[in-house]
Amino acid sequence: MRKPPATHAKTLRGFSVFQKTVLYHESDLERRFSTYLQLRKDVKAIYSQYPVLLHRDADEVWREHICDYCVVFEDGHTVAVAVKHGRKTASMDDLIARIKAEGFLRKNPNGSTTSGAVHDIRLITERNATYGVYENALRILRARRMRDDAEYDRALEIVQTLTGRFRFGELLRNCSDHAKRRTALLLLIDEGVVVTETSGPIDDLTMLMVRR
Repeated sequence: MRKPPATHAKTLRGFSVFQKTVLYHESDLERRFSTYLQLRKDVKAIYSQYPVLLHRDADEVWREHICDYCVVFEDGHTVAVAVKHGRKTASMDDLIARIKAEGFLRKNPNGSTTSGAVHDIRLITERNATYGVYENALRILRARRMRDDAEYDRALEIVQTLTGRFRFGELLRNCSDHAKRRTALLLLIDEGVVVTETSGPIDDLTMLMVRR
């Protein structure tokens, strides 16, 4: 696993921790996607700058590609991820096709190789890891840490009486602690009790519906 170099004016390097594993990001796009991954409840483990997958270029020369992330899902399915801007889609699609053609051949630290190292490889662009997705993930991850069961139960009782569409902000009326109520509502969204009408940033104007 490669640790990214220190810093550069055109990058946004840093790290976060998921399940006691340090995840590095080298760009704002990688940070956004990493945060979204950490929100997903079907993800068991995430590794950054891993694996190193081999492919042959147009001249049949062997090349290495260090994947930005490797995601292990709860069902055991493992996916390597390349995080790139959309303008690189054509070249990345070609690269991914070449990696697949070699059977997901991983180069190990000792120089040996392992075939079938992952089940799939995906390209993620800014169309997937939007700022709205990122901001919502940050809010919900924080809500998980700040959970207040009593306020959650109160909010749940309220939404269960509602029908049709309603705004997030409507549920802040007449409550003694807006911060706790916001946290509770975000948790209701996180748990699928309430769903948002759009995928944009969640705010007081966001339209919600109770999942029946």
